[in-house]
Amino acid sequence: MARPRPTTQPIEFEALVREGQGPVLRYLLARADSPGEASELAQETFVRGYCALADGTEVQHPIPWLLAIARNVFLESLRNHRYERQLRERMSRLMGLEWQSPWQDRVEQRLIVAGALEGLSEDLREPVLLHYFGGLSVAEVAGHLEITAGAVKTRLWRARQALRGDLEVLVSDAKRKSAVFSMPIDLAAKAKLIAERPPVYESLSVGLQVGGPRWATQPMFEPLFSEERLSWDQVKFAVERLRAALVAGDRPLAGKVELWPALELFYHEKPVEVWSFLRSAEIGNEAFQDSEEGRLVITDGWQLARDSDAPELLADFREARLRHVWFTFAGLRETHDELCQRPGAFDAIVTAMERCREAGIETGANLIVTTRNTGEIGELATLVRSLGAERFVPTYVLVWSKQWAEYEELRPRPEDLADLPPEGLDVNWGYRDFWADPKSHTEGALSRTALADTRRQDTDRQSDGELAVPLWVTPKLEVKAFSIHDDGPGMVLCNLREDPPDLVYKRIIEVPPPPRLPSDRELAERYANTERQQVHMGMSWVKAKWLEAWRAENDIPWLPFPW
Repeated sequence: MARPRPTTQPIEFEALVREGQGPVLRYLLARADSPGEASELAQETFVRGYCALADGTEVQHPIPWLLAIARNVFLESLRNHRYERQLRERMSRLMGLEWQSPWQDRVEQRLIVAGALEGLSEDLREPVLLHYFGGLSVAEVAGHLEITAGAVKTRLWRARQALRGDLEVLVSDAKRKSAVFSMPIDLAAKAKLIAERPPVYESLSVGLQVGGPRWATQPMFEPLFSEERLSWDQVKFAVERLRAALVAGDRPLAGKVELWPALELFYHEKPVEVWSFLRSAEIGNEAFQDSEEGRLVITDGWQLARDSDAPELLADFREARLRHVWFTFAGLRETHDELCQRPGAFDAIVTAMERCREAGIETGANLIVTTRNTGEIGELATLVRSLGAERFVPTYVLVWSKQWAEYEELRPRPEDLADLPPEGLDVNWGYRDFWADPKSHTEGALSRTALADTRRQDTDRQSDGELAVPLWVTPKLEVKAFSIHDDGPGMVLCNLREDPPDLVYKRIIEVPPPPRLPSDRELAERYANTERQQVHMGMSWVKAKWLEAWRAENDIPWLPFPW
């Protein structure tokens, strides 16, 4: 290995890659779970290095500089995928060391490596990684850590004493991985490409049909789909094929990919595994994953209440770091059951919330306000809070949707809300502007507000370079463009099992982008009802109604949600 050289001259990137790929790879292989993960982390390391050099960063010691970048990349990955790691290790303990992990590599050596390294203090761990896996000499390690060469030798000796026989296992494992994996020869070109050419889309939101046929958060309509759902093996295959498609073209398909289980996760044969796997497989969505909301599961409570194994299932979810389970109420008892067209639905949610509370999992509940339940909201909110939903009891009317036509017969007027919220009830009502003045939120009032707005509202997301495409994966492994304005997911794009990644990539980028949306005023002039007194939570909630009329009139295949 060439030694780092002090320089004030610009560094040629290709030469830097040739010199640094060995040390970077060895460093990451010592920490990563698999050669595949090490490859991704190494590529990200060089992408960041390329961007830094392009921005004028001067580098005097290239290899330690690259290893510092690799260390930061790995630590970010560790934070962003901690749930995947915990699930994987737990599965290996439950199923034995011969269990084949879906993440490409067996767990046995990973646990040996992790256990040995994590047993070292930080001051001993870094010299071991830099020297034995980064390939740096003692002098180079000393320069990187800003200590003397003698101190490095002392720390390595102490680390060997602490590790005893484990160090040989670590070194042999790193060599084994290096022997079966090599960096792509076009790494420098690939890093440049990713740094210089942005993704085609800002994001993809991919729903995978893994659960029951009902929307868990909106109970007031008939089931949308059959009971058929993606199997556990199909979920893993679909995600693998989607991730391959992301980089199958000359530009990454999307900068962010959100994967969500639909419609009702507790109906799946392996709900914990599906939930954890989809979260860990997301790309560029770390802020959401790190939020409390990012850990919730939404459910109608039916399966969770009736499954005798539900308590054990919730315990597994809690160990996998699930924080919240979310429910929806349409009223008390008979009111809820009748609106859901499902006898026993209310009692099922109560039982499910009690089970969550016993498992130590927080709950929340939407209270959907209708003309049928306005007199029940106070008692209902008190009950929900007593069941464990202390912080999350948002109370609102539904957005307009052709899927929820039944709700329009029950949509309240301002006078129906005269006594809400109940005095002294300390809950999170949400939508405070609405509850402060429901009269300003009728369809007529919102329509008049839109008509009075003389500004040209730029609602075209493409104008600022952003485009989000919602997709749906069916049990047949079909990928469809998804829109709430359709009766169900439609417009088949490709089939993940039958089509190779490059064709999946091509079909997705060929999705016709939604046209430039009219302004709120233009929509209101054509489709608004200025006299209608039913309430909506805001302009976007009633705007969905206008957009659907515009879509149907112009035969537009799909539109994103107007938020």
